[in-house]
Amino acid sequence: MGFVMDSGDELLVGGDELFFTERFIAHYNFMLEDYVPNYDKPIAFFLSCSKHKPYNRSPYRRVLNAMLEKKIGIRDLSQFYTISEPAIVVPEELDETNITQYDFPPDLMKAEGREIFVNRLANLLPKLLAAHKILFYILPRHHRGIFEEALAKARTGPNAKLLTRKLVYAPPLTYNLPKARKIIEETLLENSFKIESR
Repeated sequence: MGFVMDSGDELLVGGDELFFTERFIAHYNFMLEDYVPNYDKPIAFFLSCSKHKPYNRSPYRRVLNAMLEKKIGIRDLSQFYTISEPAIVVPEELDETNITQYDFPPDLMKAEGREIFVNRLANLLPKLLAAHKILFYILPRHHRGIFEEALAKARTGPNAKLLTRKLVYAPPLTYNLPKARKIIEETLLENSFKIESR
């Protein structure tokens, strides 16, 4: 049975309490029980949320799209997942929904919120990682720490056998675009992916 999603469009503002709102609990349950990853896309990118909403319109995302489409030629093979407090993970096909209608400054996250974030992400990662062949996480320090902690926790959980895919860290594009591109291209070549580098 599917979960009923919060259809309200109001902007939700706050800190850790947002993890307990109907909208984000329903989204987490949907991701856990009903979401089906796009298995036709062999490459996945885990990206950080942004102040700009929806994420797909942020300057950072436009730069990444341009690099993957025009420079490397893999955009149509790639799936984006946004790591977000309080939504945990937002697949790109949900960027234009109300799940991105929030303002949760990372500095408002306390120890309890971080633990919730890590635990929920650890529960979701096995299914997402198993759906793609090569995965990149391009995250700044805050989200990188949460992602890696959740990954370590997932690797000791009941679905650990699903965590066999190639997972590579690349620095956020705003810090070092050439380095991120080099890591992506080298990883794809090492794994026999044909890229159209321009």
